[in-house]
Amino acid sequence: MHHVDVHVRSVPRVRTLLDAFMPIIGYEVRNEETDFVSYWRDEKRPAIGFIEDGTPVGNSPLRIAFAATQIADVDAAARAVIAAGARNVDGPGIHPEYGDDYYAVFFEDFDGNKFEIVHDSE
Repeated sequence: MHHVDVHVRSVPRVRTLLDAFMPIIGYEVRNEETDFVSYWRDEKRPAIGFIEDGTPVGNSPLRIAFAATQIADVDAAARAVIAAGARNVDGPGIHPEYGDDYYAVFFEDFDGNKFEIVHDSE
């Protein structure tokens, strides 16, 4: 994969959420403009970009999952997204429906885009 673009109503608003958890899981801002921001991990692809265009996906069945290197990162990210106002937060915790050691937090941004931060042994 090269990159993923997520459509949002307001880049500054979603950045309050993104900037709260992305550094915890190793992503940093690489490109930013008034209506766009992208995050990269270790200067490598895939990148994830957020585009302000007034037509967010919102309530899509698509969910973007980020891998965490340790359970403590999932916990820290969960605290950060809750503090930043994420919606419909589920977890953090074990989700046996996905695997015996599937430890994750699920949440949505302000436009209904779905995200997950997960640590598992696979």
